[in-house]
Amino acid sequence: MLTKIGTGQSSSPPRGPDAMRRLGYVLKRFPRISETFVAAEIIELERQGERVTVFAIGRPDEPFSHEFLNQMTATIIYLPYRPIRQPLRTLRALVEVLRDNPRGWLGAAKASLWPPRLVGLRHLLQASVLHVEMRRAGITHAHAHFASSAARLANLSWRMGGHTYSVTAHAKDIYHRDVRPDHLRDKLAAASFVATVSEANRQYLAGVLGNDGRLNVVHNAVDLRRFRPAIGTGRDRQLVLAVGRLVEKKGLDDLVAACSLLARSGIALRLEIVGEGPEGARLHEAAARSGTNVIFHGALPNERILALYERAAVFALPCVVAGNGDRDGLPTSVLEAMARGLPVVTTAVNGLRELVLDGRTGLVVPEHDPPALAAAIERVLTQPDLAARVARGARLYVEQDYSLERTVAALRDLFPVAA
Repeated sequence: MLTKIGTGQSSSPPRGPDAMRRLGYVLKRFPRISETFVAAEIIELERQGERVTVFAIGRPDEPFSHEFLNQMTATIIYLPYRPIRQPLRTLRALVEVLRDNPRGWLGAAKASLWPPRLVGLRHLLQASVLHVEMRRAGITHAHAHFASSAARLANLSWRMGGHTYSVTAHAKDIYHRDVRPDHLRDKLAAASFVATVSEANRQYLAGVLGNDGRLNVVHNAVDLRRFRPAIGTGRDRQLVLAVGRLVEKKGLDDLVAACSLLARSGIALRLEIVGEGPEGARLHEAAARSGTNVIFHGALPNERILALYERAAVFALPCVVAGNGDRDGLPTSVLEAMARGLPVVTTAVNGLRELVLDGRTGLVVPEHDPPALAAAIERVLTQPDLAARVARGARLYVEQDYSLERTVAALRDLFPVAA
């Protein structure tokens, strides 16, 4: 139920009006290999003096965790993923909430159980435990990452009489075809504020929620202390790198096709892909059919990916809007590559439109266009002056607008002062 990951030393507590604030981060699973941005945000919050406790619905079943998580000092409290398997804990929480605020709990039950569905009951029981655990931890404000089950639990705890909450919305949690606008409005309506990672997201959410001043763009960002420009001349001029989950929205099938076109035209290259996901088998088959030199690394610790950023000649992630409506908000791996001084080739999907400016901070190609993608990769591989220019522009742009230190400071300004 309760654990610590890191052994790092947290900063001094905040002074002034924020001195009494204690943040509860509500997450579906933590720590996830593919969601380094959440852990990095918590570490930076601690570095800036905030006190954070993590409340996660589940513990990921993953083979490793990233080494940089050792910098985090926050306690992690795991909620009952299946409340029926922790009956005593769940029952105690129900008794405590009903004793203290029966009207609030009944209001939460009405919101969660109508229309009747099993997932609604599970969320109600999990939220009851969350409510009690946050009170015991002295939490003054809850913040949920993703407008999905984490936001639902934060909302239900608030209905039970809990403290204020806020939400960061990303991409799948708002664009996927299974996301119902009425459910999204219900989860976010009472939030103190809603942060999201791109202006495109903000505009979309304004259409769903109304532009009432609670919507704020807080970019995904990168810790510039960890991601410094690569120094030296050790780049492999044949290495094309991609980092991302093996899912449709990453556009990796287009990348394999583009590299196949380049190989057939006599361009010597090697494509290395880092990540795992449901599209893995299909991508392996496509790579085998193409005859291209493709290496699939699977998921890697962030520290090993840093070394790949340093060796690669070009980073390519041709994101697309998936058939189910899902899309990337702002891929962390693109930010990391840019911060490391690696030339980037990508598309203009969602937040990438704001981050990668064609010819200035990278090269931009249309979605689902392997020939255009191949041409852009070839330009980077064969034009060192262009590669150096966009790499410098990318690093400067990340320093200016996508620094983790700055974005977390902006997020802290949005958190309410503890009463």
